[in-house]
Amino acid sequence: MDSEYFSLSLSIHRVGDSFAVELAHRDPTSEAQVAPARGIARFELAELADLERREAEYGQALARQLLADESLEQRFLQVEAAAQAAALGLRVSLRIDPSAQELQALRWELLRHPQTGARLTTSERLLLSRFMVSRDWRPIRLRARAKLRALVVVSAPTRSPRLELAPVDWQAEVGAVQEALGATGAAGGESGESGEGIEVSVLGGPDAPVTLDALVDALRTGVDIVYLVSHGMFGRRTGSPALVLQDEAGEAAVVKGEALTERVGELPWPPRLLVLASCQSAGDGGQLPPGQRTSPQATLAGRLADAGVPAVVAMQGAISMGTAREMMPTFFAELMRDGRIDRALAVARGKVRERPDFWMPALFTRLLGGRLWYEAGFAATVGEEVWRRLVKPVHNGRVVPIIGPRLLEGIHGGVHDIAMRLAGQHRFPMQTHHRDDLPRVAEYMRVKESRYNVIQAYRDQLLHNLIEQHGRWLPAGELPPVASRPKLGKLLAMVGDRRREHDPHDPHRLLAELPASFYVTTTFDPLLERALRANDRPPQQVLTRWRYQSKPLSADDAPVIPPTAKEPLVYHAFGAFGAGPDDGLVMTEDDYFDYLLQANVFRLFPREVESALVDNSLLFLGFRLTDWHFRVLFRLMMSLPGRERLKQYCHVAVQLDPDMQEMSDVEGAKRYLAEYFGQEANIDIFWGSSAEFLRALHEQLAGMEVPPHSEDGEGRDGEDGDEWAF
Repeated sequence: MDSEYFSLSLSIHRVGDSFAVELAHRDPTSEAQVAPARGIARFELAELADLERREAEYGQALARQLLADESLEQRFLQVEAAAQAAALGLRVSLRIDPSAQELQALRWELLRHPQTGARLTTSERLLLSRFMVSRDWRPIRLRARAKLRALVVVSAPTRSPRLELAPVDWQAEVGAVQEALGATGAAGGESGESGEGIEVSVLGGPDAPVTLDALVDALRTGVDIVYLVSHGMFGRRTGSPALVLQDEAGEAAVVKGEALTERVGELPWPPRLLVLASCQSAGDGGQLPPGQRTSPQATLAGRLADAGVPAVVAMQGAISMGTAREMMPTFFAELMRDGRIDRALAVARGKVRERPDFWMPALFTRLLGGRLWYEAGFAATVGEEVWRRLVKPVHNGRVVPIIGPRLLEGIHGGVHDIAMRLAGQHRFPMQTHHRDDLPRVAEYMRVKESRYNVIQAYRDQLLHNLIEQHGRWLPAGELPPVASRPKLGKLLAMVGDRRREHDPHDPHRLLAELPASFYVTTTFDPLLERALRANDRPPQQVLTRWRYQSKPLSADDAPVIPPTAKEPLVYHAFGAFGAGPDDGLVMTEDDYFDYLLQANVFRLFPREVESALVDNSLLFLGFRLTDWHFRVLFRLMMSLPGRERLKQYCHVAVQLDPDMQEMSDVEGAKRYLAEYFGQEANIDIFWGSSAEFLRALHEQLAGMEVPPHSEDGEGRDGEDGDEWAF
């Protein structure tokens, strides 16, 4: 957890001919904010250049010059002492401003302690990484370890007519990393799993040359960790990095860094971690001449970060094949322990500490907590208790799943990604961090164009995403030319049906297996209804027609057939495709305001739905708890008559970790959300995906001891089969 470390941000920027330094820290055991310490560094680049062959003296001189201002050194020592007193580690993020990019060429991984002179970057108690600025605004969302995929790429050219290259032992490189990741694989993209390892694919080998096209095709299948072994080079005069890959015949082919990073930037989702066991991928290890500056993206590592890769491990010079071969298995083995990239790299450096090039691997990252994955579940202190309180009402059918848009990410992508695409297409001019807010983007589009165009643009984007994500298996007859695209509803049904048939843990499939009589959804699609019908549970679809009416349909106007677990009710709180005019969809900011105003005047929820929402355990699935979809629905529920009965039940909200670049304090945000929803309605938070929660819930239900049911029992207290009914 991030709470195991103090965090220290060390920022450097140019002020005239000087370099200003700011030290800001966060204590995970305290909510107090401490003003940062500021001072001026006194870098003597000539002195550092003379010490490049004496790593201990270089590291001590670099620390002395960086913390030349006494207030900076004192703050560093104070934070270190506070971390030690709390029995916690210290995570240091080096942030070099674009105005001071020539300082990236310094050997920060040789840094020594300002007082003791001890090495800092081989210790698990102090973790150093370089924070890399990127123009890519796609959100960084952690994934569960079980879902991660790795790709090992080894370029071993058979010949290099114009280059003198050391031979690459393909088999040795692949075998060592596969073993460290706990998985097995073979050339040509075959993969397998073993024990607690992750899925590993391999690209390269005698019969599979690593061309640029082959590499990009492998990345396009969706991988999280890439280990790329190749020769590399850095042109100091041109500032152009390059890799030595292969052509179709297996011979050496020089691929410029900009060619690779352009292709990576075009991927829907780049890898989360790219490890370049390639010489000079983070520069040639030499200091720049005085007065010479480079762009932040001069090195291959910088270019990849700018293209959207959130974590890159790259080499600052001509690292030896022996050093890389010895340290990389250690790095990956440690990474598999807890997913901490910076900690794993510190251990790997320590493994080769006696080698002169131990310092060359550098971590460039935007992952503030250093994590590559998350562990799904409730907080460790309450997990077993929550399951114990939850499984009984769920088993008895006293449960209402409440479904949000994140449940559809595997179908047509996340609603936040759709918003960002629409924002780009329609030149959304507001703050960048609002570009993934669909109601805000839709409101802007409505003002600039029309409501009809907003809805059509949203439907068109869904259709585009469906074809982009699933076009590889959709029948050719379903993908005619653009002029006659297939119907959105038809493709949604095909994709949903296929996922249920091929994935036993598909969220809609698992939802349809719960013994619930009521479902509430904020999505517009009919995928839940199709899943219920496929499970022989024909549903009743109900929605409120609230728009452009003097008196919206309410419980008194639209009587509901009492639902059962065999014939449940699906209530579309914000409208549905194909169930009336699209004008009834709640999509823009003004829609949400108008909807709330109508709800304040009229009774929008049917009586049966109102009763179910205050007298059952509630499962909030597929929401980001700070989104409009959730906040509006939640506040409406908190105003329902009988809401005090919510305290009698156990409720769960499933929530992915807060997006890394949106929160200054991720652990603090998690504590706040847990406290807020716990106080409001006795809601516990399951940190993970809806699919992970539903799978865990079904495992809990399968493992519980239950008395035998009568043949006609519905599984709900007070219904047919209850021994106390008269």
